[in-house]
Amino acid sequence: MRNPSPVLEGGQGICLNPNGTDFYGHWKEDIALLADAGVRALRFSVLWSRIFPDDREEPSSEGLAFYSNVIDELLAHDIVPVITTIHFDMPLWVALRHDGFATREGLERYERFVDAIVAAYADRVKYWISYCELNNIDFIPFVVAGVADDGSPEAAQRIRRAEWHLLLGNAYLVRACHAADPSIMVGCEFGFSPTYTLSPSPACYAQKLREDARQYRFSDVLVRGTLPKTYQAALAQAGIEPTADELALLQEHAIDFLAPSYYRSQTVDENGYAQNLSLPVTTFGWTIDPEGLRSMLNEVYARYGKPIMIVENGLGTPDVVEPDGSIQDDYRIEFLRAHIKQMRLAVGCDGVDMLGYLTWCAFDCVSTSEGLVSKRYGLIYVDVDDEGRGTYARTPKASAAWFRRVSDSNGEDLS
Repeated sequence: MRNPSPVLEGGQGICLNPNGTDFYGHWKEDIALLADAGVRALRFSVLWSRIFPDDREEPSSEGLAFYSNVIDELLAHDIVPVITTIHFDMPLWVALRHDGFATREGLERYERFVDAIVAAYADRVKYWISYCELNNIDFIPFVVAGVADDGSPEAAQRIRRAEWHLLLGNAYLVRACHAADPSIMVGCEFGFSPTYTLSPSPACYAQKLREDARQYRFSDVLVRGTLPKTYQAALAQAGIEPTADELALLQEHAIDFLAPSYYRSQTVDENGYAQNLSLPVTTFGWTIDPEGLRSMLNEVYARYGKPIMIVENGLGTPDVVEPDGSIQDDYRIEFLRAHIKQMRLAVGCDGVDMLGYLTWCAFDCVSTSEGLVSKRYGLIYVDVDDEGRGTYARTPKASAAWFRRVSDSNGEDLS
C-alpha cells in the first residue's frame, strides 16, 4: 500500500514558516476571539520542549507557568481546556538523543513529562488526550514517534518498539490522571476513516479488512487492554516480549473515550488505496464525504461502546481577503454544516454517545500534510504566509460568526 497522504512526499510536509501563527505571542487576544466565535472547548498541546527544553530532571517553571496562565484564561472565558500531550511536536532532543519512543529512555522522558504536567494542571483540566493520530505512525513515524524510517528492517523493528512504548505511555497517562482525579477522562486521538471498496470483488473486500485492522489495532489495545494474537506475533518478531507488569498496566488503565479526527473517507481496490470518483474533492485533492463521518461514528461506537469526542474536522483550502478586509468562506461553512448534520444524525437517530465536536481549527495554522499556512483551516484568519511573512493580525472569517450561532444553539441552528 502506498501512503494515502502527501505527508513528507516529494519535499512536501516541510514547514518554511518557523513561527506558525504565533499563539505564544497572541494567546490572550486569541482566547478572547475564541469566546467571541462561540468556541466552548479548546484542544491544545502542552509543548513538551517548553516544559523540558533539554534532558534536565526538573521541569521549566516558566514553561509550566505559561500553560497555567492559558488554562486560567480559558476557564475565565468559559472555555473547556482539552490537553493533548504530544501533537506531532516531540522535542528534537528526545528524537536525537533517545531515538524518540524507540527506546526505554525515550519512554521514561515522556513519563517524566506526564508527571510534571498532570501535577500542574489536573486540578483544572478534566479532559486529556495522549497522542495525535497514533495510528498514523504507519505513514509518518518520525512525526508521531520521533523515529526515522529509512525503509530498512532495522528501522521497522525500531518503529515497532516505538509503537509498544507509545501504548505503555498512554496507559501511564491514564494512571497518572485517574490517580490525581478519578473523574478525569483520558482519550487518544486516531485518524479514523470509513473504508469503501472500489468493486464488490472478494479481493477488494479483503483489502478493506486489512485496512480496518490497521486503523483499529492500537485503539483495540487501548480500549480493551489486551493484545490481539496478531499483534503479539508482530511484537515478537521485533524482539519485544511484554512483561506481566506491562500487560497489567494496559489492562487496568484503558482510555475513557475515543478522540477521532475525520477529514475524508478512503477507498481501496485489490492493490491498495484507490481514487473514489463518486465524491467531490477539496483544492488539495481530499475527498469530501460528510456521510462518511456518520459511518465512522457508528463503526467506532459499535466496536467499543465508549463515548466519542471529535477533535479534528475541517476544510483546508486557500482563502481570499476581500477589498474590505473580510473573508467570505461560505465553502467552509457548507463543509462544516454538512458534517455537523451527519453527526447529529449519528447521535439522534443512531444513538452514538458524543462528548463533543471540535472543528479543526479555530485559527489558521501550518498544515501537517503540506507544511503550508496557505492551506487554511481556521475560523479566524491569520495574516501570515508560508514563509512567515505578515503582520500576524487576526480577522474572524464569515465562518466564525456562523459557528457562534451553531455553538449557541448546540448544533440546532445550522442556517
